[in-house]
Amino acid sequence: MASRSSRTGGAEVAAQRRVPVLDGLRGLCAVAVLIYHVAYTAGVSNHFADPRADFWGYLTEGMGVFLPPFFVLSGLMLYRPFARRTVTGSGPRTKVVPFIGRRAVRIVPAFWVLVLASILLLDYDKIDGVWFFLRPLLMIHFFVRTEWITGIEPTWTVPTEMLFYVALPALAWLMHKFAHRAATAAQRARRLFVPLVVLVLIGMAWTAYCFLPSTAADVWYLSFFPFGYIGYFAGGMALAVLLSYAEVSPKKPALLRWAAKWPMGFWLVALLAYLANVPHPFGEPGMGNWGALTQQMVLHALFFVFSMCVVIPLVTPGANSKSMNLLLANKPMVFLGKISYGIYLWHVFFIHVVLNNGSMFGKPAVNSGLLRGTVGFGTMLTLVLLGTLVTALASHYVLEEPLNKKLRGYFDRKSRENGDGGTPADPKTGGAAPASAADQPVLTSA
Repeated sequence: MASRSSRTGGAEVAAQRRVPVLDGLRGLCAVAVLIYHVAYTAGVSNHFADPRADFWGYLTEGMGVFLPPFFVLSGLMLYRPFARRTVTGSGPRTKVVPFIGRRAVRIVPAFWVLVLASILLLDYDKIDGVWFFLRPLLMIHFFVRTEWITGIEPTWTVPTEMLFYVALPALAWLMHKFAHRAATAAQRARRLFVPLVVLVLIGMAWTAYCFLPSTAADVWYLSFFPFGYIGYFAGGMALAVLLSYAEVSPKKPALLRWAAKWPMGFWLVALLAYLANVPHPFGEPGMGNWGALTQQMVLHALFFVFSMCVVIPLVTPGANSKSMNLLLANKPMVFLGKISYGIYLWHVFFIHVVLNNGSMFGKPAVNSGLLRGTVGFGTMLTLVLLGTLVTALASHYVLEEPLNKKLRGYFDRKSRENGDGGTPADPKTGGAAPASAADQPVLTSA
């Protein structure tokens, strides 16, 4: 373990293999997404045309904001070495094949296990050929109109993340070509922000298109496409640019100065965004009218604000908040972050198990919404948490970690042989990122 110190959410720690506050944030978001889905299925959340009068129902429905931070983290962590090379002119060139190989190793095997378990245990009676297996295994299951596969409903984010991983080297190359000839680091950083703003606008435009009254019949098909979420990745990429520029700038950028001085102020804004996300004054998204479209665009903006304000003070050099460290850097939360990918993958599978929904129970699986409210919230949360945590532990220690160590080592050796740095840069120090920052599939990134 190196002895060099780095700031981690304001806490001075040795530059080691994990970043506690970022692991803790993943753990917090993963559990919040689990609660969000359990609350919906148990019938306690204020969901669309099925309102609940109690305050808890509104708060649980608002927990949808905890998904986008994974995309922001993904954009930040994975684009950081590209941004640093463009802005500062230093750092090795990242090789495409090892980069994508490391990402695939981290995400694909555990996802495949979930797919096979869901098909064989919950949807066995729906199997109509090899293509039924290949669609999800090839990660195109949300891009084709076909039979719904029970148990893997939230995994639309897996192909979304993988498409980002595959596209990032090419996107970074184009952005580098556009920006690297500028004379100063400040000018190069400003140029990099231009395509990132375009990506944010693309995300907003696609979201608007999905929720137009004319496309209402296809909204839940179109909205699973990755275009609507590219803005969140771009937000993380913008943070990577800003942090890279801060390394060489004689004066820290204003946003980072504010985050270092008032870290909890950013979280206060995030809290306000979360609370503003709870009521839907303009309409219910997906209901096929202009009020629903307006409300969805408001939610899209609130999700972006929440995600950025949660992440910024955690990666800002010099930010110091005991409250953040107390909430995120404690051992239970850090451990949840360590197994957060498994929590994300398996929690909906166990919701169906608790509902006795699927072929393993001798009956065809149905949409969980049809069983909404048949199992109480407390019972469902307890059983889903128990099953999910046990399975996530097994997935992490039996499959993910051993396979990641073995195959990632191969890709790292290939990277070093080709002169690649191998590991993304730490968001605070600019050096090699800790393993959790680089290796987590930040979708645990619903």
